[in-house]
Amino acid sequence: MTLRAGIVGCGGISRAHATAYANLDGVALSALCDINADALNARADEHDVSARYADYEEMFRKEGLDLVSVCTHAPLHGPVAIAAAKHGVNVLSEKPLSVDLQTADKMLATCAEAGVRLAVSHQFRFSPLFQEAKAWIDAGKIGEFRTVRELGKGRPAGFELMEMGVHYFDEMDLFLDGIDWIHAQVTYEGRDVDAGGIMTSRELCTTDRRDNGFVAGDTMLIHIKGKNGASGVMELYRRPQVQGWMMGPHILGSDGQLMIRPNPETFVDELWHCPFDVSFPSHTPQWRKLPVDPERFRIGGQLWERRQSIWSVRDMVDSIREGRQPQLGGAAALTSLECVAAVYESHFTGARATLPLKDRRHPLIKRL
Repeated sequence: MTLRAGIVGCGGISRAHATAYANLDGVALSALCDINADALNARADEHDVSARYADYEEMFRKEGLDLVSVCTHAPLHGPVAIAAAKHGVNVLSEKPLSVDLQTADKMLATCAEAGVRLAVSHQFRFSPLFQEAKAWIDAGKIGEFRTVRELGKGRPAGFELMEMGVHYFDEMDLFLDGIDWIHAQVTYEGRDVDAGGIMTSRELCTTDRRDNGFVAGDTMLIHIKGKNGASGVMELYRRPQVQGWMMGPHILGSDGQLMIRPNPETFVDELWHCPFDVSFPSHTPQWRKLPVDPERFRIGGQLWERRQSIWSVRDMVDSIREGRQPQLGGAAALTSLECVAAVYESHFTGARATLPLKDRRHPLIKRL
């Protein structure tokens, strides 16, 4: 049986979801929705989709979809997902799942009551390179696993936390076998953020107009404690783009290091290994690139060597066919957003924020 897929929101990220559906067997991209007619028609023309809507409720009512990708700005993720669930449509939401935990909780409850799946698209964890790094950790190939470190793309931290930080929290959740608590410090222009430093994401980051609700801070240092005893460190701060976005985890063990970084010329991710826990530029044997079987990157006759959305889309499609929850479905869909709330809660209380958070209110809005 061919699954009928739709997309709500035809901006930039929708291209990755549309491409994924076009390259997965047994899936048809059947309908698209956007209030911007130019964006809608451009994406629909690319994939020869005739069912085009300005109203997602109408699309869900008429099209008999099996699943939908929600690719709108973050504040609309909740309303679209809830509407889809009420029409029996499985939901794959772009990150962040929502702008606040109360809405995310309602999304999850509505989907559960309707008997449909809700998952968030964190494609990094599905990539063969991330899976290979996880296998090295679990096999003890770098000794005792100690820390994993991530840096942002260089945009103001409060904005970056909702854009890339949620991806990094999902990586941490993978490598650390779950997250116990978070301890964070948030500053703005060199001073600890207080209630007066809370603003909208568009006020904080004027170079990117995506709406991520209320945020705070241009710099963050975040300590993440994993259930397996290892730790994560996330550093978000302004910095210029050099050789592309050089993002990716740096993993440290007692007997070695692993690093995933995009090649600055091809932008294809590579996995590197150093056999020592401390490396010096001129005195340590050079890092070596670890070979990974190219066939592991093959989906639908193509190699997908970057962190494309096809990895998370495929897991959602497989979960429908196999009658299971997606890997990032159910309670797992909440983890990365809960970590965002924990960052601000920890900063304002000066203490660790333990997951799951008991107070589901937005930690910034409740302090305005």
